[in-house]
Amino acid sequence: MSYEIKSILYASDLTPRSPAVFRHAVGIAAKFGAKLHAVTISLPSSSMMPYEEFITREKLSEIRETGHQRAEALLKARIDTFVQANPEMDVSRVLASVRALEGEPASRILDTAKEVLADMIVMGSRGHSAIGELLIGSVAHKVTMKADVPVILVPIDR
Repeated sequence: MSYEIKSILYASDLTPRSPAVFRHAVGIAAKFGAKLHAVTISLPSSSMMPYEEFITREKLSEIRETGHQRAEALLKARIDTFVQANPEMDVSRVLASVRALEGEPASRILDTAKEVLADMIVMGSRGHSAIGELLIGSVAHKVTMKADVPVILVPIDR
């Protein structure tokens, strides 16, 4: 029985260190001949609920859509910058999709991994302290604990 990785989900938080995480995702995808799916997650629209008293629903919808488009454009721009700086990595050969989604980040990452039939998830981890994990949690921790596939955590912001 051989070991195969055919699909990888790269989850980006769009921080300045996310290209370092992307390098690992591209490298693993290239080594296994896997397709790479890039995603970034925006907070759920319910986080804007307090403003509904002051802003019309139409305006809130417009703000959400604009934010969604900007997040996807930023992820694509970061990937384009990475491609220009690293032509030897041949990103175009492995990159299958780039999307921005909305929702609770850990849940959306896990749902997207199932949707793209990911054999692996690659994402960054800030490494909160134990107290920080307890108080605020961590997307990386939640994904790692609930994923059905291996999760590669790349340390960032160290």
